[in-house]
Amino acid sequence: MNNHQKGLALALATFIMWGIFPIYFKSIEHVGALQVLSHRIIWSFFLLFLFLYFFKKLKNVKRLLKIKKVTLNLLLTGLLISSNWGIYIYAVNLNHILEASLGYFINPLFSILLGAIFLKEKLNLAAKISIFIVFIAIFVQIYALGRLPFVSLILPFSFALYGLIRKKLSVPSFEGLFIETMLILPFALIFLTYLGLNGMSEFKPNLNGILLFFSGLVTILPLLTFTASTKFLPLSTIGFMQYISPSLSMMVAVFIYGEELSLYKIISFALIWTSLLIVAINGIKHERK
Repeated sequence: MNNHQKGLALALATFIMWGIFPIYFKSIEHVGALQVLSHRIIWSFFLLFLFLYFFKKLKNVKRLLKIKKVTLNLLLTGLLISSNWGIYIYAVNLNHILEASLGYFINPLFSILLGAIFLKEKLNLAAKISIFIVFIAIFVQIYALGRLPFVSLILPFSFALYGLIRKKLSVPSFEGLFIETMLILPFALIFLTYLGLNGMSEFKPNLNGILLFFSGLVTILPLLTFTASTKFLPLSTIGFMQYISPSLSMMVAVFIYGEELSLYKIISFALIWTSLLIVAINGIKHERK
């Protein structure tokens, strides 16, 4: 394969893995979301340590930890990304995969909005129309549910805020994620120790234990393939391909786990897709110019 084909293969593998995440978390849905999250943090930390050690990048970590402002910001982003992971696991466990996938469709537009507010990035007409349509989709959900669509809002907002802070920090991806997991590791260890002492731990020499152990690999492997794909593909191509993940999650929710795709959800998805299409067409026109 040439470099472009390699990039496409790696990106496709990445977004397929992220798209079928619900199947993995559904297989351990009887394990509490906090317990799964704690294992995800711990095993991600150890895998990242091995990765950085193998590629001789731990010296970068030591350098970053000496900068107090960077460390404090990475503690904040660590709390944000772990909250995002936890809410996603919680949503899957409670059969709200459709709400989660809707949230990840919204995510790029939330990122555009935060960029405009905090980084003073200019919004063109297409972006303004798209964001307005997203808010209509959110109000459709509020009207139908009679409440705020908690999962569909918190997931994209927490991830967009995470991305905003990380962008301002300009810290390498894996070194940053390692420090984030290291800083929140004590919370995960304390919680799992408490569960173990009270006989509530699901980490045993059985299928549950194996699946919990692999939560680190499930987290890190797509990040590795994603990072590799960015070396071979333009960001515009990756931007279009990222919608594979929530699309797959939506199909998993409907066709595997039987979640109801009611009329209001169809309207919300249609509005989001319309807004994304507007941004995509505008991006293509801009690139041609």
